[in-house]
Amino acid sequence: MDAAAARALVDRRRREIAERLADVDRRLVEVRAARGDWTDEEHDPEGFALTHEWSQAAGSRARFEGVLRELDAAAARIDDGGYGVCVVCGRPIPDAQLELQPERTRCVACVDRRRR
Repeated sequence: MDAAAARALVDRRRREIAERLADVDRRLVEVRAARGDWTDEEHDPEGFALTHEWSQAAGSRARFEGVLRELDAAAARIDDGGYGVCVVCGRPIPDAQLELQPERTRCVACVDRRRR
């Protein structure tokens, strides 16, 4: 894959993740507003649901921030010529896999070996 195509994939994925992160941030604002000054989860029937929703949204936020960091690293690999090369075995990562996950750093074989 050439650098321009790789950059386009990374940029598209960055926009997708940024949109999802903005949605999560909006949800966190909504939950924070719903919680207000509330502090008694044990006796408030809404307490558990709000705490659970907050926890899920905060977890999603952390995941999306992690993907953005991985995309930054992918952009750096494009610049230094290492994009699309498995960091474990050095073989090329198939373009189809990079199209699905532009931040990918391992080929399918190395991912499979790691899961075992």
